[in-house]
Amino acid sequence: MGSIDEHNYALQQTRYFTAEDLEANRKGQYSKTQLDRARESRDYIQQNHGKYENKGWLISLIFGGGLLFFVVVLYFLGVIDMFQNMLGSLFLPVMAGMCIFAALFVFVIAPRSYQSSVDMYKSMGTPLEEQPLPQIQVIEARADVYESSMGLNRRGNSSSHRVSYILQMDSIKFSVTDTLMSTIEKKRLYRVYCSNNGDYWFLHSMETLE
Repeated sequence: MGSIDEHNYALQQTRYFTAEDLEANRKGQYSKTQLDRARESRDYIQQNHGKYENKGWLISLIFGGGLLFFVVVLYFLGVIDMFQNMLGSLFLPVMAGMCIFAALFVFVIAPRSYQSSVDMYKSMGTPLEEQPLPQIQVIEARADVYESSMGLNRRGNSSSHRVSYILQMDSIKFSVTDTLMSTIEKKRLYRVYCSNNGDYWFLHSMETLE
């Protein structure tokens, strides 16, 4: 375990945050770099969210085509005939019910779910003047770091296509970079400066206390 100054310097060398970020966060404020980064991210969303709008028909087409292909495969494999023999007179009512549910999913549930995701993404691009960044909070605890196959990204959203690197302070989890994770020492006492928007915790900067 290195000295406090040496370890804090090593944390800043990971490029996750700078000394200026840490100094501002200690005062409960965001640094100019952090504000500029947030503004650029929101501007990008505002400029690009339109490409995802009004795509409900495409979602229905994708799911409808996939479902139709699945049914055709079942037919040629003889699965539908097997169910017809098993269900007898109940086959047609059951199939009608399944068709109604499939139609609701393809033309109602899937497009609405997609649009809900688009609306959430759009709201993330609200200008800082209208929706300021969350208040910075301070947490002091001993750290635990590990890799997770859950695929939690830095915005807290899950993805099955990536490995995430997790810093856990008590029951609170942050998604960090692999470089920062490898620098943090397990069971060492840290103070982290973070924020929470109700859906995820975001780490802004940190320092060791011992």
